[in-house]
Amino acid sequence: MAKLIDITGKAISGEWGNEDDAGIGIPVLRTTNFTNDGVVNYNTVVTRDIQKKDLSQKYLQPGDIIIEKSGGSDKQPVGRVVYYDGEPNTYLFNNFTGVLRVRDKSTWYPRYVFYALYGNYAKGGTRKYQNKTTGLHNLKTDQYVQDFSIQEQPIEYQREVVAKLDKVTELITLRKEQLAKLDQLIKSRFVEMFGDPKDNPNGFIQKRLKDTCVIVTGNTPSRAVDEYYGDFIEWIKTDNIVSGLLNPTVATEYLSKKGMVAGKTVEKNSILMACIAGSLSSIGRVCVTDRKVAFNQQINAIVPREYNAMFLYVMLLLSKDYLVEEINMALKGILSKSKLEEKVLVVPPIDLQNQFATFVDQTNKTKLTIQSSLDKLELLKKSLMQQYFG
Repeated sequence: MAKLIDITGKAISGEWGNEDDAGIGIPVLRTTNFTNDGVVNYNTVVTRDIQKKDLSQKYLQPGDIIIEKSGGSDKQPVGRVVYYDGEPNTYLFNNFTGVLRVRDKSTWYPRYVFYALYGNYAKGGTRKYQNKTTGLHNLKTDQYVQDFSIQEQPIEYQREVVAKLDKVTELITLRKEQLAKLDQLIKSRFVEMFGDPKDNPNGFIQKRLKDTCVIVTGNTPSRAVDEYYGDFIEWIKTDNIVSGLLNPTVATEYLSKKGMVAGKTVEKNSILMACIAGSLSSIGRVCVTDRKVAFNQQINAIVPREYNAMFLYVMLLLSKDYLVEEINMALKGILSKSKLEEKVLVVPPIDLQNQFATFVDQTNKTKLTIQSSLDKLELLKKSLMQQYFG
């Protein structure tokens, strides 16, 4: 086994500098440029005014491994890594990150080292090296680099492992792109048939949601299990509502028959909307139920009366900015039932709604096939990571 400290040395510290008022600063990668797939996202790169005289060792080089030193959350530990394969001497990295740079590339293949760190993070290997201060999770980077070890292997073997993992990763990325394009296709088809729901260019009838749907706010009833052990029902929380998915993920909590009596429930083809969350981006997330569920008080259920449920689901996705436009997160941001009921949306003829829903259903069948392939590929990658790195 070889220590990471001997492979890369200590993590190189990042730079942040000052605001780039002149607009001629240096592009700097931050943790917001990290993806959970270990790839750099260049869409939100900022530039900074950094005046240090010698930055030669700080500019990112192909093969550098950027590690997250501060960030994360209670659900996502700090310590993510991304692999830099961009242009040399172009980007810097900020002080919430560090760079691990392989010293001897004839002995250690940088991407192999990256995968070892990526796999260790995926199985929770950084958790014991993090501490929490003022809301941030900080990685004890020096200690982590000092302790982490990688099995020594010939360079040819490292390259073979990377080739296999890269191929699976490439296919995973392709499947995710295919799913994203199908989601975009559904939205594009909606706009093609109905126009922007806020602008209503086709002059459809417009009504308040309270006049077209029944809106129900959830609650948290007693979940004490009585002597009757049948008819348990899932209890959905905001974490179970994921935009882009048609159904809530499988909940981990259930209501007994006793709880069901006191709990708010809705049937299949209802809309669940997160109305209280930690950020504005989370409020307004929606899903369509495919079974009877109960739900907590942070969720409003929308039961359509004059809408096809699938049509309404997509319209709410496209109307999110309109739905949350009056919410002030500084004042305990809530999209209350009363506010939601007063929102005005278009009500196209039901035959057009059904036509669109048929298109969505056909598209979703394709998505299910791709999702199944993606699930198998991710399982394969996890298995390979376990095989190569333990």
